[in-house]
Amino acid sequence: MIKLVKFLFRPGDQRSKNIKIHTFLNFLFRGLGMICGFLTVSTSLAYIDKSEYGVWLTLTSITVWLAYIDVGLGNGMRNKVAEAIGKGDEMLAKEYVSTTYLFFSMLLFFIFILFAIGNYFLNWNVILRTTIPASQLLVITFVVVLSFCLRLILSLVTTVAIALQKVYFDSLINFLISFITLVGIYALTKINNHSFQLFCITLAVIPVVILLVFNYILFKYSSFAFLRPQFKSFNKQHVKGLLNVGIQFFFIQLVGIIIFSTDNILITQLFSAAAVTTFNVAYKYFSITTMVFSIVLLPYWSAFTNTYIQNDIAWIKNAFKKLLLFWVLQVLATIILIMASSFVFHLWVGDKVIVPFSLSVSLALYCIIFNWNNIFAYFINGISKIRLQLYSSVFVGVANIPLSYLLAKHTDLGVSAIVIANAICLLVGSVWAPIQCYKIIHNKASGIWNK
Repeated sequence: MIKLVKFLFRPGDQRSKNIKIHTFLNFLFRGLGMICGFLTVSTSLAYIDKSEYGVWLTLTSITVWLAYIDVGLGNGMRNKVAEAIGKGDEMLAKEYVSTTYLFFSMLLFFIFILFAIGNYFLNWNVILRTTIPASQLLVITFVVVLSFCLRLILSLVTTVAIALQKVYFDSLINFLISFITLVGIYALTKINNHSFQLFCITLAVIPVVILLVFNYILFKYSSFAFLRPQFKSFNKQHVKGLLNVGIQFFFIQLVGIIIFSTDNILITQLFSAAAVTTFNVAYKYFSITTMVFSIVLLPYWSAFTNTYIQNDIAWIKNAFKKLLLFWVLQVLATIILIMASSFVFHLWVGDKVIVPFSLSVSLALYCIIFNWNNIFAYFINGISKIRLQLYSSVFVGVANIPLSYLLAKHTDLGVSAIVIANAICLLVGSVWAPIQCYKIIHNKASGIWNK
């Protein structure tokens, strides 16, 4: 074990050193953010009841769908900016940033107008299975969707930072959002006995304010101020290039909607809104492993883009060795989380939420598979060889909801059925992704393996 740790963290080239520095900062900010996240759950349950919190979680899951309406522009911009910077073309990078910001803003403006009109005809009481007054839900959904649209646009600044391998900016911003959100909820408990509407609006507005401040600071005073989006740098010719890569990412992300964002809705409809809270408490606990693993992985996406352009295959192979060894460590850590789960849940939320052991085991298995897939996905995404991933995603997207429904209805697994269905779907990528990476690295990829 000691040799394993030494291998993971031994000195390396400048690129590797930068990754280690940013990984440390990511761990710091993500760790602080995780603590705030855990405290937010208990503080929220002290202000609103379990069913209302389940409604909030389900509502935010629905709004997360909007994150995929960028038709992959964010990931397309990330790769294009990384490639432009790798070639030393700062003007081209600025044009990609400006084009993405302006095109995405126009797209979201059009979508929000459609939602604002259609919102008056939606029965949110039926969708969310709640008795909260319809007038309140109308205001809440309007504010939440508007704030989320603004948040999507403003969050592009973190994508720019990641493209420049300044990955800790994303963690820093998310930590501040989590911390100020926690402070905001705590303040509500002191100034107001109970208001679900005020709770939702507070949580919706805080991220927008923080992101506005960061966009101003980073594009005005930071080292990548030269990338500040401007109308004059908009180049419609780049839209096609961004969309060529972005559309494929979009369909892959669409599967993310089906697998990850429909869970709360399925649980609400097949079980209850209260069951959503149980699921999310357990998921938040076991997502410690996926969060830690994502911290380690995050710098590698753009690093893979840069090194692949420079044909530095030796660095890529060494990176894979480190990531696979780190995956082994997270498997051991996940097993420890399973053994400690009952004690932690009791300490964290007491008797308010009872998490079945079967749900803990199924979530642990899901997280292990999820982390395995991400090792190879980050390389494949970074070099834009995503055609096979696209086809696989379509198959998985079609199969996920029916499989979840069948397991939930025809087994006694309860909420665990939804998690197991997700894990089964993820197993598809666990097979083909390592094979594609091996073929590309060893220059044996052809046909769909190289697209």
